[in-house]
Amino acid sequence: MKSKVVQLIIIAALVCLVSIVAWLVASGPRNPIALLRVVDPSGKPIAAAVVQPEGLRTKPGPYVSGWYSWRTGQNKVPDSPAMTDSEGYARLPYPKYVFERIETGTLCLSVEHPDYVPARPECRVTIAPPTGAPWRVWIDYLTDRIRRKELIAPTAPIVLQKGAVLKLSLKPGSGSPHGSFLTAQVSDLAADTGNFWTRPAAGLLMTRRLRPGPSAVRVVQFDPGGSIWFGAVTSITAVAGQTNEIMVELKPGLSVRGLLDQTVARPVHDGRIIAHVWPKNEDVSSSPPQWHTWTNIQPDGSFELHSLPEGDLELVAICDGFVSTNGPGKFHFHYPQKYSLEGSDLNVVLRMEPTACLEVTVQNDQGKPLPDAQVSTWPNVRYGEWAATVIGEDCYNTVDLLNSAGKDSPNRRVLFRPVHFMATTDLSGWAIIRNIPCEADVFTVEHPRYVLPAADTGFGQKRRQSAMVLHPGQTNSVTVQLEPATQSPITHY
Repeated sequence: MKSKVVQLIIIAALVCLVSIVAWLVASGPRNPIALLRVVDPSGKPIAAAVVQPEGLRTKPGPYVSGWYSWRTGQNKVPDSPAMTDSEGYARLPYPKYVFERIETGTLCLSVEHPDYVPARPECRVTIAPPTGAPWRVWIDYLTDRIRRKELIAPTAPIVLQKGAVLKLSLKPGSGSPHGSFLTAQVSDLAADTGNFWTRPAAGLLMTRRLRPGPSAVRVVQFDPGGSIWFGAVTSITAVAGQTNEIMVELKPGLSVRGLLDQTVARPVHDGRIIAHVWPKNEDVSSSPPQWHTWTNIQPDGSFELHSLPEGDLELVAICDGFVSTNGPGKFHFHYPQKYSLEGSDLNVVLRMEPTACLEVTVQNDQGKPLPDAQVSTWPNVRYGEWAATVIGEDCYNTVDLLNSAGKDSPNRRVLFRPVHFMATTDLSGWAIIRNIPCEADVFTVEHPRYVLPAADTGFGQKRRQSAMVLHPGQTNSVTVQLEPATQSPITHY
């Protein structure tokens, strides 16, 4: 009898334990929380450092090399910044999955503190194999942990460096005669980084947060009348704790005036011209000071861009039914047309070519029309053989970012991004996307309950994309059938 009572007590205790664990799991956060620590080079904690989420990378495997945006919709994790406490710790919730069932392994962050060099670290938050990993992967992982005597691998601390001092002053008589607002661009530094520059006196710009090592710097001055003055891009090698002084001469920016060629019928509708200027003889992979701007194209096909720095100019235009012809490039992207902007204003005629339309009929797994499905594609333009973005949607001005630096505005990071390459299916399951450059070769379909079947890319990855072939000036039709979203989620293994 006594043994039965003991058994009942043990069973009841186990049931309670399981219930408590289940309650903790159910009531706890849906996504993990990274415990990040920010320290100086000596290991001393840094309080009040701001940690801003920027992107994600996956756990080791076929997807790890990609950079993924911080998704705030489906995963319900806001990209809100976190601030370190007196011990240098910050708690940052992050999405458990980068997408579907592909697990997050690394966080891409930016970290700022007014006394240290801005940093953009990548923090590996978990190294355990993903769910479903083969037993050999787990054995290798456990063996490595035992060999290192680390059964739990902690997240490496984020180390902020003390910066070098940089003083930038204008040559006498240089720059705007009105002595207007002065700022500067530094390689690999976001244009809207706050609290970076101080202005001790008129015509003097200073920072104590310059990253040690080689950098490229360009001084920029805004005239009250709206024009912009630029200094030459100057290369320096900074040393922490030391002062670097540079005297610069400013010149007014240049203008580009142009016209779309006669391929485009007038009047031109919904036209946009986008310009990107790289400094000459600088390695674009080091993110040297660069300039980006855009404007609308007039109905007669003309456009004007003012106050641009000298350098290698790239132009891309898009309007209803047409896009600028492909410039020189190595890969399967759309490339801007390239010019040299040096010494004087420039007049150009942009060559244009017809775009295409994509007509998609979407069906569910039973072959019936599926309304309210979002069809989209993402034709990319590639700047400087380095950076790519959706063509015609990078409508922002570097000048606006520089002017917003350090301002406590919730909208200072928001860019004007017109969305043109998507459409929603009607009751018959039909949608049409217009104005697509013909380099685009895939599209996707999103729906709350259905997805495209996953296709193997040939590189160990799967993507929910469908191929398409576009013919310029034509409407190209395709029909796709979706499957239930829960049927075959994409996993690591």
